[in-house]
Order: sequence, then C-alpha cells, then structure tokens
Amino acid sequence: MTVRTVLALAVFCAVLGCSNKTKSVADIEQRELFDNSDRGSFEQSSESSDEALQRQQEELKAELEREERRLLEEQQRTSSLDSSVEAGDNVTDPKSKLNEPDGLLAQRSIYYVFDSFEIQAEYKPILEAHSKFLVDNPSFRVRIEGNCDDRGSREYNLALGQSRAEQIRKSMLLLGVSVEQIEVVSFGAERPVAYGFDEASRAKNRRSDLVYID
Repeated sequence: MTVRTVLALAVFCAVLGCSNKTKSVADIEQRELFDNSDRGSFEQSSESSDEALQRQQEELKAELEREERRLLEEQQRTSSLDSSVEAGDNVTDPKSKLNEPDGLLAQRSIYYVFDSFEIQAEYKPILEAHSKFLVDNPSFRVRIEGNCDDRGSREYNLALGQSRAEQIRKSMLLLGVSVEQIEVVSFGAERPVAYGFDEASRAKNRRSDLVYID
C-alpha cells in the first residue's frame, strides 16, 4: 500500500468520524429540544388543570352559597306565613261580636214613647256600642229602619218613622261613624212585630231597628 493510499484512508476516516460526531451532537440537541418542548407542554397542561380545578371549586362554592340563601329565604317565608296564621287565629271575627247574646250589640231596636222621635237615655249605651263597632269596622254598614204603631195616618207614620231613623243617624255621625256606613228608611206602621191593639203591643211597634248590611 502506497503512502498516498494510506493518507487518503486516514483523511476519509477523519472525515467520517467528524460526520458521525456532528450527527450525534445534532441528535442530542434535537432530543433536548423535544424534551424541553414536552416539559413545557406538560407544565402548561398542569397549570391549565389547576386553573380548571380552582374554577370548579369556586363555582361549587358559589352554588352552595346560593342554595343556603334560598333555603334561608324559604325558611323565613314559612316562618312569616306561620306567624300570619297564628295572628289570624287570634283575631276575633267581627260578626261574632254582633251575635254575642249578652252584649249590647245583640240589641238592635230602639223604642220610643207615643208620637215621639226622641232617643231615651236607656238606649244611648246601645247606640254608643253600635257606633263604636262601626268605627272599628269601617267595612260594615247599617240600615236604620223607622217604625210606628197603628195610630195615625199612613203619611204621618211614614214621616214619624223617618224622623226616628234620622235622629239615630245624627247621633251615630256625632259618635264618629262615617256617613257612607249608614242608610235610613221609614216603614211607618207597615211592619209591626206585635199585632195587638193594647199599649204593650203598640209599644213594641214604636221602634227603630238597626239592620247590618252584608
């Protein structure tokens, strides 16, 4: 083998070795590049997962808070309704007062002496009780019906019955009853409750009746 051949082989081996070394270095750098890229992707993916988990936790917490507020509001409404029912149970129906047998409100007739529309003192407590009831219960209304006994003409008795009803109306207005709560009418001698011609029967017919209107 000649010297020239030996030198050529030496140069070829050197070039080949350098090429392999360069290739190895390039492969290592490429692997490092890929490793760094994978590591960055993993870290970014981990950060995204943490953020998503945190958002889920915050949403769950907000949902629990909303549910607690809803339950609290429902409990308050239920408590309010129960209180209203209890309060309603403790309120006496106004109509029941009108029907108490021993009360003044159960007395609905005012009686008169013959040929008079003056209210006697013994009936004033009755008028006061009915007036107070009407003031306390403005949704209630009353009709005052004036009546007479059989003596006198029809026209005279109608006028006398009207005067009796009007006198009671004036008294109630002075006691605070609203004008819209009162009606007056006269039936004269047309609606007797007693049909005898003695004084006891006639005394029962000289009256004004208080009739509550639904």
